[in-house]
Amino acid sequence: MAEQLPRPFTSTPFVPFAGELDQFLNRMMRSWPFGWLDTVGASQFPALRAFEPAPKIEVKENGNHYTVCVEVPGLDQSDIKVRVDGDMLTIAGEKKIERSDEKTHYSERSYGSFTRSFHLPTDADKEGISAQYGKGVLTLEIPKTSNGHAGTKEIEIRPS
Repeated sequence: MAEQLPRPFTSTPFVPFAGELDQFLNRMMRSWPFGWLDTVGASQFPALRAFEPAPKIEVKENGNHYTVCVEVPGLDQSDIKVRVDGDMLTIAGEKKIERSDEKTHYSERSYGSFTRSFHLPTDADKEGISAQYGKGVLTLEIPKTSNGHAGTKEIEIRPS
């Protein structure tokens, strides 16, 4: 698998350390088994995407499998899609705005869609991935295997 190298970025008066921060984060994350993929599209400052609404992810590993936990409170199971395409795991969803006749004066709630994509490790069994959703947390179990399979597969999410 060819590694995508980060493009060099130029600093501006508004973001003086954008290039250095992106290069540092990319060097640090390159060694992690789950690689980060640019799913948002071309942006001048990828490091600033940390401020965009996206679910928090936790990846754990033991001898037999990987566990990916995704915090998605306020979403129904039907609002979340999990897909494997080759060695790419994609988690997507949308939190829809709740409409009412009341006038909202102040809100810190966030709405909208999100997509998170990760390169699966070479020892991940793409055919054996399972997903469960309960209490606002999506949990993916990714078994380890000695040989992976390429292809596209949609993962069924079961209630906990």
